[in-house]
Amino acid sequence: MKKIILAASIVFLLFPFSFGFSQSYDKPPTLGIILTSFSPYHFKDENGYTVIIGEVENTKNFPVTAVKILALFYDESSKQPLEAQIGTTIVDVIPPLGKAPYMIKSRNPDASITNVSVKLQGFNSAPPKNEELGIESEISEFGEQIKIAGSLTNNASKEASQTKILLLFYDAFQPPRIIWISIIELEEAIESDSSVDFEFNEKFDPRSLGYKIFAESDNSYSNIHNVEITRPDVLTKLVTISDVSINDDEGNKLLDISKGSTINIQSQIWLQYATDQETFEQPYVYYVQIKKSVEMDGKKLTFVEFVGTYEGTFQAASTQFPTIPWTTSEPGFYYIETFVWDPNTIPLASLGPIMPFVII
Repeated sequence: MKKIILAASIVFLLFPFSFGFSQSYDKPPTLGIILTSFSPYHFKDENGYTVIIGEVENTKNFPVTAVKILALFYDESSKQPLEAQIGTTIVDVIPPLGKAPYMIKSRNPDASITNVSVKLQGFNSAPPKNEELGIESEISEFGEQIKIAGSLTNNASKEASQTKILLLFYDAFQPPRIIWISIIELEEAIESDSSVDFEFNEKFDPRSLGYKIFAESDNSYSNIHNVEITRPDVLTKLVTISDVSINDDEGNKLLDISKGSTINIQSQIWLQYATDQETFEQPYVYYVQIKKSVEMDGKKLTFVEFVGTYEGTFQAASTQFPTIPWTTSEPGFYYIETFVWDPNTIPLASLGPIMPFVII
C-alpha cells in the first residue's frame, strides 16, 4: 500500500499557455459539466507553490472522463496572469450526477501569486463504472493529528485493481470548499468478495468541518462516506451580522449594477460581549461569498463566483463595518452570503442576511 499526501499527488498535464488574455470568469457551460466554483480554495504549500483545490460536477446522466481545467494565477493588481496550467480530476471517471475533486499546482514557487481563477476546457464521455466497492471509516484518533481507519470491500464478480482511496476535508462554507486532499493507492488488487483495511494519519486543520472518503478502481467505484467532525461547541455566538449593502466608492448604496463595475460589499457587524469588555480582544475574519444562479436543462444551479476576506479585531463590544470590493462579472442574478469567523475558522456569528442582486 502506498500513501500519497497532497503535494506529492499533484501529477497532472502541466504546460504553459499564452498570457494574452485578461482575468475573467467562465460562463456557465451548457453541456452539463460544471465547475462548482470559479474562485476555488487555494493556498501556498511548504515550498511556496500555489495549490488550487476544487470540484467538478457532472449534472448529466452519463459518465465523463478526461475533464480538463485551465488554472490562471495572478498577483494582487495585474489583470494578466503570471502563469497558466492545465489539470484534470483526480478520479478517472465522474459518474452521472456525481462530483470529482481536482488539484492544480503552480509551475513556480512565486510569492507574488495571490489570486486564482479556473475555467473548464473540455471532457469526453466514458464507459460506465458500477458502484461495486463498499467503504466504511471512523475517526480512531483526534487531536493535533487525526487518524481515520476504515475498510474497503470489493463486491464485484472480478478483482479490483489500480484502486485509490481519496480523503477530502471540507470547511463550513456553503457549498463546502475542499481544503485538503490525501490519497492512498493500493499496490495489490482486491479479490472479489474481499476487503482491505486502510488508515490515514493527517495533521488536523481546525477549519475542517468534516470529511468525505471514497474509492475508485479500474472498473468500479464506491459509495461516498461523509463524516461530520464534532468538536467542543462555542459557548456563545459573539457577533451579529446585519445590514448587508452594495455601495459605490463614496459609500452610496447602488441600485443599478452594470457588468465590469467595481462594487463594495459592506456589512454591519456587532460584537456582543458582556464580560471584561475593557480588556477583551477578538480578532475576526469577515468573508463575502458571491454566487450566481443559472438555469440549465430545466434545473436551477448555483456557481461560486467570488470569495473575499477582510481581517479585523474587536477591542471591546462595538460595531464595525468591514468592506470588500469586487469587480462584477457577467450579467445575471446573483446573491451574497456573509460570514464572520475567528482566525481558526470557528464561527463567531450565524450566516448573515442573504442579499440578492442583478448585474445588467
